[in-house]
Amino acid sequence: MRIALLSALVLGLACNSDGGEKSPNAVPILSLEKQKYGKGEAIRFWVGVEQEGTETIPKEYWNTCVLHIKSPDGKEKHEPAGWPIDGAVDWGWRGGCGLGKDIQAGIYTLVFEFAKRKTKPVKLEVYDLDIIKKIKAEFVFGKTGDVAADARIPVELKIRNTSNHTIQFPKRGNHEAYVWVHVHRKEPPRVSQFFYPSEKLLAERPGVIFDTYTWNAREKVSSVVLNPGETFEQVLLLADCYEFWGAGDYLVVFGTTLQILVGNKSGEFAEFCPIRIPVSGSAKFRVK
Repeated sequence: MRIALLSALVLGLACNSDGGEKSPNAVPILSLEKQKYGKGEAIRFWVGVEQEGTETIPKEYWNTCVLHIKSPDGKEKHEPAGWPIDGAVDWGWRGGCGLGKDIQAGIYTLVFEFAKRKTKPVKLEVYDLDIIKKIKAEFVFGKTGDVAADARIPVELKIRNTSNHTIQFPKRGNHEAYVWVHVHRKEPPRVSQFFYPSEKLLAERPGVIFDTYTWNAREKVSSVVLNPGETFEQVLLLADCYEFWGAGDYLVVFGTTLQILVGNKSGEFAEFCPIRIPVSGSAKFRVK
């Protein structure tokens, strides 16, 4: 679910033909993926609207969703939330949401609102974790600058565990372990955004479908295990997912999010797992 500014924050209550208020037939929902998060990770929690009864949710209420955020320093934000554009959305929905940039250590208070109805306040705790700084992850392009339109450009995903703890995460190509690609051509302007083909990332069949990589899910998902000091490397090819549109200046960005389990399920980081670490890398090209 993507938080987006809307032209109107809240619509007035819709009315029936007899002048009475039409029921929204739903309530807002908000739940945390975990209680404790680390500063520097891609913080995610869940918001949505849950249907009540057997009637659909009137469209008049679809732009009344607002996420209220109170940060540790006491400042408040009220962010209108966009309604999903696909699926059976008139029966309710649920989606991932975050806090944006400039995250502070401390306690955030969250409330989600729909049709003037609000969830109970939820406390989200953010800690400054040294372990996050010791997991080094990046995409490295094997070539930049002037290239031919049919150049086979390698892009390496490199993950180094410089901590004193064993870490593990799903192999890329599993559910919720996607690699996304953004391409921007300067002139004439053109933009493309897509996922790298999963079959090019994962040799075996993907494991179970999961939203959150838990210790139980780990037993059913093909994973990478890195002991202290070890490095994981995987080379992708830009040509396996994209062909340049022709001559011009390009910016190509690769990215993914690692859901990482640290130590063991009863260890000191158990309450923080999975730690979601964003990874990205970019390169500029000039195609003759």
